[in-house]
Formats: sequence, C-alpha cells, structure tokens
Amino acid sequence: MSVAATTTHLVQVSATAAVAGALGVLAGGPLVSHGMRQLALGASRRLVLVGRIVGALAGVAAVIATERAGSWWLLPALLVWAVGLVAAATCDAATQRIPTPLVRQAGIIVAALVIVAAAGAGHWRWASLAALCAAAAGGVLAVCWRFAGAGLGDVRLAALGGLGLVHPTRPGLLLALAAFILITVTQATVTLARGGTRHSTFPYGPAIATAFLFAAVA
Repeated sequence: MSVAATTTHLVQVSATAAVAGALGVLAGGPLVSHGMRQLALGASRRLVLVGRIVGALAGVAAVIATERAGSWWLLPALLVWAVGLVAAATCDAATQRIPTPLVRQAGIIVAALVIVAAAGAGHWRWASLAALCAAAAGGVLAVCWRFAGAGLGDVRLAALGGLGLVHPTRPGLLLALAAFILITVTQATVTLARGGTRHSTFPYGPAIATAFLFAAVA
C-alpha cells in the first residue's frame, strides 16, 4: 500500500472512530440509566457520566475491532456489542448486579447484526465464530459461577462478550486473559485491604467487558 493510500486509510479510520465515539457518548449514558431502571434503581449523574465515557471508548474500540476484522460490514454489530457490553458492566460496577434484560436485548441485536454482516459479505465464518466464542465464554463463566463465586449475570455477560469475537486472534485472547486476571486480582486485593474477607464479593463485569474489548481489538 502506498503512502498516500495508507494516509487516506488512517484518516478514514480516525474519522469513523470519532463518529463511533460520539455515538458511544450519546448511547452510553442512556443505556446505563436504562439498565439501572431494570434493576429498580436510579442512575446518578456521575454514573451516567461514566456511562458516556466508557461508551465513547467502546465506540472507538468497535471501530478498531472492525478494522482488524477487515470489513466494515461488521461495524454496526460491533458498535452495539461494545456499547451494550460496557453499559451492563457499568451497572455491575455500581451495584454488583447485571441487568439481564439489557444483556439479553443487546445479545439478540448483536446476533442479528452479525448474521446480516455475514450474509452481506458472504463470510459466514463470522457467525460461526461468534456462536462458538459466546458458548465457550458462557461455559467458562458458568464454571466460575459454580465454583468461584461469579454470578449468573456474569455468565450472561460473558456470553454477550463472546458474540463480539468474530475475528479472534491468539494474541488477543492471551491479552484478554491477562487483563481479566489482573483486574480480578486487583479487585480482590483492594477488597481485602478495605477489611473484606475471602468470602467478600466484588463485580466481575468490568473485568469481563475489558477482557473482551481487548480480545476484539488486539
């Protein structure tokens, strides 16, 4: 690729990332508020602001993941996936509860959009990988739910996270695993430092969402 073509491509990706980030800002806050209402709770202004910030980051991550996969057909699916994932994780960070309807609705929309992208591009491997990764991620967290104190909502969130891995790579999966372990260990350490015990709980949602975003963009 020539220098001019490379420059043009970078400009296009940057512009798309800016637009996606703006959409993440617009959608992130309302989605967090929507999730909190599903939990019969209210969302503070600070939490809505956090939702907008992580929504912006998710929008940018969706563009990077799409560019890595090599087809803009995937952008709608990955944008909904990333913003929905971080919105649910934000609710979990605030309450240690994940809004099941939000995760379910996001999952249905993402699955439909992945199928549309696969059909449009004639690349059905995306759909099969999304289904496989969703099943694998949900299965792993189901084991954690059974033996390691994770919640059933975490299992659902992990399944949603797996739907976005339409183009997984070994480095991305390793980075995701490292991020999940690091965040989880950090949370456990902070919990113990604040007087908690090994039986104390903390939200897995932020670690799950971060891990899947890393897996998608790496």
